Amino acid sequence: MEQLNYFSADYQITADSKIEAETIARNICIEQSVEMPPETVPVHIRSSIAAIESIEFISEKRWRARIRFPKILVGSEPTQFLNVLYGNSSLQPGIKLLDTEGAYLNELLPGPSFGIPGVRKLLDIQGRALSCTALKPIGLTPGELAERAYKFSSGGIDIIKDDHGLANQSSADFRSRVISCVRAVRKGEQKSGKRTLYFPNITTSPSQTIKRYEEAVSLGADGVLVSPQLTGPETLCELSAIGSVPVMAHPAFSGSFLIHDAQGIAAPFYLGKLWRAFGADCVIYPNTRGRFTFGIDLCKEINRQCRAEMGDIHPSFPTPGGGINRESVSVWLNEYGKDTILLVGGSLYQHPDGLERAAQEFQHTLESHGQ
Repeated sequence: MEQLNYFSADYQITADSKIEAETIARNICIEQSVEMPPETVPVHIRSSIAAIESIEFISEKRWRARIRFPKILVGSEPTQFLNVLYGNSSLQPGIKLLDTEGAYLNELLPGPSFGIPGVRKLLDIQGRALSCTALKPIGLTPGELAERAYKFSSGGIDIIKDDHGLANQSSADFRSRVISCVRAVRKGEQKSGKRTLYFPNITTSPSQTIKRYEEAVSLGADGVLVSPQLTGPETLCELSAIGSVPVMAHPAFSGSFLIHDAQGIAAPFYLGKLWRAFGADCVIYPNTRGRFTFGIDLCKEINRQCRAEMGDIHPSFPTPGGGINRESVSVWLNEYGKDTILLVGGSLYQHPDGLERAAQEFQHTLESHGQ
């Protein structure tokens, strides 16, 4: 019964010896729970102090520490959960958050409202990977963006999202852009004969993000794009709780957490497991061999965490992007499998025969793969 009152988290510690690693781990316990000298904590609440469960050697100067936290430190607030996991310790060198218990995430967080099964149901597509592209660049008018949306939809692409940089600029304010693009996508569907989902970007302040979500739904959008690192991750929980349309999460502004070997948060945990638990139906991450630095093994682990069994939390669609070339689609289908959304942007715009033809070829590759 006692174990039900605790959850554990794993950290990578950079230290010259096990003794030093143990000292750092004890400091994490204090910093992430009571944040004061243990002897000054009143006796009757000393059970609130986190404790070391284990420390294991990983490699030269790297140690894995498992720390047990009383759930009372979190209460029921997802933002406080993040604070307990990595609040002050994120400011200290040589400490990287690796993982936490899936069972506790299932207990605390809602997970996606749609997930892989729900998104597939919206599109009525089973048995293959999905296609996605982005409307860009900033500076185009609503009509110009809508024309691009029409061509992609006419070509039969599965999902069209806004570029994450499209917000509420004077060149294409949010409402006008959504109205125009929804209309264009519906028109394109008549030509292609299949469903295409449009996801406008709703990223702004937390309260306004909720309002933009509701406005997007009222205007006929099929889903939304949000950058949780900018809005705050708990915004995902609020959007998932509304549950009207799927939410696609974009990793903008998260790089300082994810790209360092000795610091920050392990990308598979943060993108693949945590964002999924917070409510992302689709998780965009920077694919390997493009313009970002993630390796293939890291990308595959993000995919695994998005799809792995986690109680009654739906699996999320891993959505690799950032430099996927239209000629390499088959390569990524072989690497990542059918439960993937492939996000291809600039390469489609470079097609010599235009956007509609680019989308048609993209779809043909997905539909014919593995047949």
